[in-house]
Amino acid sequence: MFKKTLLLASMFVGVYAGATNAQALVFAGPGGAWQKLMEAEVIAPFRQQCACEVQYLASTSNESLARIVATKANPEIDVMYSGDLQQVEGSLLGLFEPLDASKVPNLASIYPNLRAPVGTSAYTGLIGGGLIYNKKLFADKGMTPPTSVKDLLKPEFKNRVVVEGASSNYGMGMLVLMAKAGGGGADNIEPGFELAKQLRENVVVFARNPADTTRALQQETAWLGWWGDSRAYTLADTGFPVGYVNAVEGIPPIIMGASVVKGSKVTPNAYKLVDYLLTPGVQAKMAEILSLGPTVQGITLAPKVSERVIDGPEVAQVMTIDWSKVADKKDAWIERWNREIQR
Repeated sequence: MFKKTLLLASMFVGVYAGATNAQALVFAGPGGAWQKLMEAEVIAPFRQQCACEVQYLASTSNESLARIVATKANPEIDVMYSGDLQQVEGSLLGLFEPLDASKVPNLASIYPNLRAPVGTSAYTGLIGGGLIYNKKLFADKGMTPPTSVKDLLKPEFKNRVVVEGASSNYGMGMLVLMAKAGGGGADNIEPGFELAKQLRENVVVFARNPADTTRALQQETAWLGWWGDSRAYTLADTGFPVGYVNAVEGIPPIIMGASVVKGSKVTPNAYKLVDYLLTPGVQAKMAEILSLGPTVQGITLAPKVSERVIDGPEVAQVMTIDWSKVADKKDAWIERWNREIQR
């Protein structure tokens, strides 16, 4: 358990020297277009409100967790903003401070089914995993858009599919959904691997990061694939004709969460930032700019924004995945994926 995380952690020892100002709050979150939007629209207003320095450290969820493990004795990250799987893993490793209503009052407003199963995380935004495709290319070729995760296995899409591997949250969610489509789930992953073996024949790119997926679609190396709704809509906003569809088998979610790292030297401000991410205005802003479904109840979104995110009654349709079970088996599944699928 956590072997991959600990191995990755060894690579980060001494890599990041930390903030130049010891009182700066280091916020670790996704990079790329996501970072640019979040820094400008979310972090910058918090800096003014808090009258404190905040530094944004761009890293994947796995990298953030590994970095916290590597610097546990002298943390270089104060708030980890990541997918829910890494939030659960970090909690099980004892890396985070407890959160409660006295420190984070807005916790009480989160949808009951979107509350973290551990007492150290605040879930702040909902991403759906689903099918992506090049709308213009599909229309030009007279092809029917995908509706099922099994559509990725169709012979006409040989060497035309882009997906991330099981080491990413998108890839892991797809694997669990494939298991469900085959009659299994997190408790019985075997059907997922059986479908993944068929998928392997169609994959042209196993993406390592969002840039790989974007490039494969833009260059038409890939025609379709599996990604997150927020990433797809961010790409669509650049003018690229990407379509996004929730698979009929269900919506495997990535729920973005925030945790305060144990040993932080700016704990009071870290708690303030976590609570700030749950305020109605910020929830609405993240839905608008990042296509993140609100986790807080009672948020009113503009119709154009609402149609892009998991919102309101749709929240009840989100698959329930026991990430603590996945975390326990994650290393073995990734090793098997790399051995049997992504080879």
